[in-house]
Amino acid sequence: MKPRLLLLPGFGEDTYCFNEIVPHIKGYQFVHVDYRNALDKFTFPFITVNQFSRELIHQYKITPQDKLVGHSMGGYFAFQIREIVGCQICMIASFNDTKKVLHLFPKFPRITQISTLFGISKSELVRNFLLNKIKNEDYKKIQAYTMRNFKTFSNIQLALMTQMLYEKGIPSKLPNPLRIHDKADKVIAAPNETYHYVKGGHFCLSLYPEETITYMQDFLTINDKQ
Repeated sequence: MKPRLLLLPGFGEDTYCFNEIVPHIKGYQFVHVDYRNALDKFTFPFITVNQFSRELIHQYKITPQDKLVGHSMGGYFAFQIREIVGCQICMIASFNDTKKVLHLFPKFPRITQISTLFGISKSELVRNFLLNKIKNEDYKKIQAYTMRNFKTFSNIQLALMTQMLYEKGIPSKLPNPLRIHDKADKVIAAPNETYHYVKGGHFCLSLYPEETITYMQDFLTINDKQ
């Protein structure tokens, strides 16, 4: 049986964010992680990233033999899962320190949560406001798709996800995992830890998949024991 590669999307995303890199990956059974069922196990605002990650581990039966690739918030969950299970992970445009999240209103970060709780983040007005700030048409297309996908989540599900962004972050004594990031990312600031630079902003894996895969080669190597 092929080893499993679990794909964890970012906030409000589905695994379409991995569409450009998946064709470059051979030898794995892909597991597309959907957060909705796990989120429905919690009542707002009573959720932590540790609790949520344990629910994902339970639902997807994640073991140390699995490998995880997380984009944005998906990498945040992957980092916490690694602390519990000990599996290998790759974080793309991601974080484990929530201070790296660049809020639209940095002095009032809870506005993000309020906008999700009341469905404001799903509105066409907000979507157009944010998209008009983006000059790169390829990037804008991906961002527009992501924001339209918010409607596939309930307001409570999105609010639960934002709740986990206000934790202090996840400490670790494990070795630094594979991190791929664009220093010009305007959603998640570049990590303090060592990372591989791929241009393309927050969606570097979609806009520059071949460059992204180049840095994933060692991570994707399949051991005979798997």
